[in-house]
Amino acid sequence: MRLNRSVLAQHLRPGDHVVVGQATGEPPGLVREMFALASEFEQLNVFCGYSLNPAWSAPIEAALRVKTYCGLGSMRHLVERGTACVIPAQMSQLVSYFESGLLKSDVVLLQVSPPDAQGYHSLGCAVDYVWSAAQAARVILVEVNPNVPCTRSEYRLHASRVVVAGVSDLPLLEVVDECPDDRQLTIGRNVARLVPDGAIIQLGIGGLAAAVARALSQHRGLRVRSGMVGNWLPELVASGAIDTSDPQACMASLAVGTRSLYDFCGPHSLLSFAAPAQLVAPQGLAAGVPFMAINSAIEVDLCGQANAEFVGTRYVGTVSGQPDYFRAARRSSGGLAILALASTVGSAPVSRVVARLAGAYVTTAQSDVDVVVTEYGVADLRGTTLAERGRLITALAEPRFRAALMP
Repeated sequence: MRLNRSVLAQHLRPGDHVVVGQATGEPPGLVREMFALASEFEQLNVFCGYSLNPAWSAPIEAALRVKTYCGLGSMRHLVERGTACVIPAQMSQLVSYFESGLLKSDVVLLQVSPPDAQGYHSLGCAVDYVWSAAQAARVILVEVNPNVPCTRSEYRLHASRVVVAGVSDLPLLEVVDECPDDRQLTIGRNVARLVPDGAIIQLGIGGLAAAVARALSQHRGLRVRSGMVGNWLPELVASGAIDTSDPQACMASLAVGTRSLYDFCGPHSLLSFAAPAQLVAPQGLAAGVPFMAINSAIEVDLCGQANAEFVGTRYVGTVSGQPDYFRAARRSSGGLAILALASTVGSAPVSRVVARLAGAYVTTAQSDVDVVVTEYGVADLRGTTLAERGRLITALAEPRFRAALMP
């Protein structure tokens, strides 16, 4: 790693609002340098989203006032220690906040590819709200890394718009999906039965997403619109489930996984990267094609309200794109907003189907959830009364907890 400390130092001003790229868009060298420089400032305001960088796990200087939209990845450590504050915003809101200036952006730190023949740096596997922040920034400081793939996207930064503050050849940080267990595989099959051939799907990352993707491998003509995709995507393409005749078959804002996923995201890949708003805009979804948005939660109550953020009083999740995608699904012809989760958690099982959400923390409203799925089946909530919802969702709980759920 070669980094010129003076480049970052000369562009930072006291009180600046610094926006750090997330996931593989985060420049680890520049973040490390920012930590080293922080003691020289009375205050630096930092916004960082989903991070894979272990450097955030260590204590940070008090001068760094950190905000985030999630309690995931490395940000969880800061949120739990109270050294990062959470903005509980939908992804679409974050974009509009940066565009309007409600969230300020003076300096943006990004990891990018080397410039191509036309002088454009690729943002790699991360095109999100940081693009909006970059448009408003006083300066965009980049760490150039040849391991960042040149991905298919209209969102690129010309060399004339950025200042190269570092060059790195560090491998991109990876996330290895947990292997789906039998319960997740059952949930995956329950979800897959709701998805018709030719549908557009949205999935995230993790073991449950991998289980759903595995269950979809015998489907045909599928397309993808996801805020985040994981290692399941190349496998789903290889299975023949994806409509490879459509050059826009797969679109995402983030890809997070292993090196094989990042290699899949090259300039000739089936996967292209777009801003979050494009993925849920009506014009970005094929007319008459059902959009199946598949998300999870920490718990769901008998009204169909979902909490994807809190365990007790601990913030461990995020709002992110869940409401955006659920509403896009419900606007589409034949689409479904599908909430999928295991019925219990822990070795001493605790029910994730609850009478009422603890602390009244509602990530997704009851009116935005069409279907709830656990390993015990499917509850179609469309057109149901509150009493009917209660009975349907109770039937999805582990049997030992059902009696306590109904009055």
